[in-house]
Amino acid sequence: MKYLLYGTVGLVVIIIVLNLLMYDAFYVITNTIEWLIQYVLPWIALYWFVQFVNHYKNRTGK
Repeated sequence: MKYLLYGTVGLVVIIIVLNLLMYDAFYVITNTIEWLIQYVLPWIALYWFVQFVNHYKNRTGK
């Protein structure tokens, strides 16, 4: 629960700082999320798949 609080406070601070610097905070945040989904998430999914395959191979003895 405390991590949810930390994330919320961090997001609010980022929004306030970006607005003070005259950046559109929501544009920056949505583009960052879009970039993460397009480029980072597939690598995480690939890592999980490789770990699953390695675990499956070790369990079956092949």
